[in-house]
Amino acid sequence: PAIDYEKINILILNSLYNKINPVLIINKVDLLSQDELNEIKSNLEYLSKIKIPVFYISTYENIGMEELKDFLKDNVTAFGGPSGVGKSSILNLLQDSRELKTGETSKRLRAGKHTTRDSRLLTLPSGGFVIDTPGFSSVDLPPTEDAQELISLFPEFNLGEGCKFNNCVHINEPQCGIKKAVEDGIIPKERYEFFKRCYEKSKNEIWNRYK
Repeated sequence: PAIDYEKINILILNSLYNKINPVLIINKVDLLSQDELNEIKSNLEYLSKIKIPVFYISTYENIGMEELKDFLKDNVTAFGGPSGVGKSSILNLLQDSRELKTGETSKRLRAGKHTTRDSRLLTLPSGGFVIDTPGFSSVDLPPTEDAQELISLFPEFNLGEGCKFNNCVHINEPQCGIKKAVEDGIIPKERYEFFKRCYEKSKNEIWNRYK
């Protein structure tokens, strides 16, 4: 499936909301040209600034798997993502076994079929556990209670630079430190635009429930 950057950002928000350290794995890099891989790396460059590790791997050509094994050792890690990205194939290689059923993606739809029906806890030979979870086609924003809780899920907003107003939500307020950071290139514009979309959607669909 094509990379859905919006979905990646929402998954990261959910991880941080639930106090889980997010890690991003881009699988099937063997299918990419060098220019395509460079474009993806450029689009995800902001993750290094908020200390989220990114692994570029291929289960087909066994690229990057040893580094991933070392990183996951002695941890409990849940794998989540859309159907067809190769979660079960990754977990089979991490275990050095073929315990999980894998499926093919549809070339016409550029999507995968659901091969994992239930979550399953698996032991890693090197120590630790991994959890295979069913694929999905959509993911919701975390149920934050207000704007400040949503803002707390954007680590790059913690710049130490004050806004004019203590309760600034970084949308329409004057002398906003976050908006200035975006203008200065410190915070990527795409990331800030994602925050604004989350703010509007949460305001309309989630926060109204608490009123």
